[in-house]
Amino acid sequence: MGARSVPRLAVSPERQRTRGVCLPTILCYHGSIMKKREGVTEKISISLSRSALASLKKRAKRLYAGNVSAVISELAADAALLEGMHELVNWLGGPSLTDRERKAIDREWSGQTRAPKRARKNKKAA
Repeated sequence: MGARSVPRLAVSPERQRTRGVCLPTILCYHGSIMKKREGVTEKISISLSRSALASLKKRAKRLYAGNVSAVISELAADAALLEGMHELVNWLGGPSLTDRERKAIDREWSGQTRAPKRARKNKKAA
């Protein structure tokens, strides 16, 4: 194995003369302190709300022994599935339902019904 380079410390002349204490003023290290990841995974950095992170951690604890990365991988697989469905719908010519039809189906599935139509009052001939 090759020799590892040691970071060099630059010390100001003032520090060299201060009570025998020699503290670095500049530390130059060219390299990474993080190990390269093995396999096919990538390391990412994301920002989440506290509540979103709490939800991820709760799911990770329940399903993956606390492994938040496994939860994010699960969510990424779901996103890939949704994207595939979206591409399929576009390949088939786009959505076949209008927004109005889609909303009616959503109402039906959720158990909501339309408000009943008011009965018209018949005017009696006098």
